[in-house]
Amino acid sequence: MVQSMYSSELTANSQTYSPISCGMPHYYEAIQVNIVESGCYQFSSNSTIDTYGFIYKNNFYPFNPTMNELAGDDDGNNNNQFKLIISMQVNTTYVLIVTTHDPNVTGVYSVLVTGPNNVSLNLIGEYLYFVWIISTELQNIDYICKRNFHSQSTKTPRASTM
Repeated sequence: MVQSMYSSELTANSQTYSPISCGMPHYYEAIQVNIVESGCYQFSSNSTIDTYGFIYKNNFYPFNPTMNELAGDDDGNNNNQFKLIISMQVNTTYVLIVTTHDPNVTGVYSVLVTGPNNVSLNLIGEYLYFVWIISTELQNIDYICKRNFHSQSTKTPRASTM
């Protein structure tokens, strides 16, 4: 087994989102997970704050946090730390979200990843918010276009009177 480590800090300047169950803002970091070998990987947090971890496939959407969610954990690693065990495939994008159990909590944390090979963990910037907006707008445009096309193509022709 190979171990990889990632350390960072949730601050008042970190991005926020509101989990479905809470509705209050939680600081979080989105971390892209890159693997070079398929297999089972374990993600374990270590911190003085009560951490919560999630793994997503492809993207994380802060305004729809259940979309693409593969796994989530709060206290599986004891002492209010998360532990995620997940089978991962190469050539797949994964996003690790590190957040907290309670809203508006900041602090230093680290994540230890154990698996069959090295893992690279890279902080993702705020582009995810814009990806969500663009994606949502394209879906809305697509829906409007389909609705307009459908309503125009199903109109009953009028009989002409002479």
